[in-house]
Amino acid sequence: MIVILAILSATRASPLSLRSPPVVPLNNLRAPGQSCDDPNECRSLGDIIRSCILTILLCIWVSVHPNTPSPDERWPRLAWRRVGLMLLALIAPEAVIGWALRQRLAAAELAEEHEGES
Repeated sequence: MIVILAILSATRASPLSLRSPPVVPLNNLRAPGQSCDDPNECRSLGDIIRSCILTILLCIWVSVHPNTPSPDERWPRLAWRRVGLMLLALIAPEAVIGWALRQRLAAAELAEEHEGES
């Protein structure tokens, strides 16, 4: 997918449209120091920070894949375990990579141990 997007970008072949963006006259551009006249059309600092934090938390929530739970484990415990893993990924992402590597090595060891069994 990344290769396809790179090719599209390099050849400037947009799948949506080939029109260039509209040209804005220079007198309509705002100076960097000017404040926004209409608050409904501007984003505040709080809005920007809130959207950044929400995006980061949602990306971490989707990227963390905990182990399959036991049948006896209930949903509150599962939720707290996933929240704990999410916080760990937020604070120390390299710990999550180490956790995944440890699981990968354990899986390879089990696969080697049970090789040939069917």
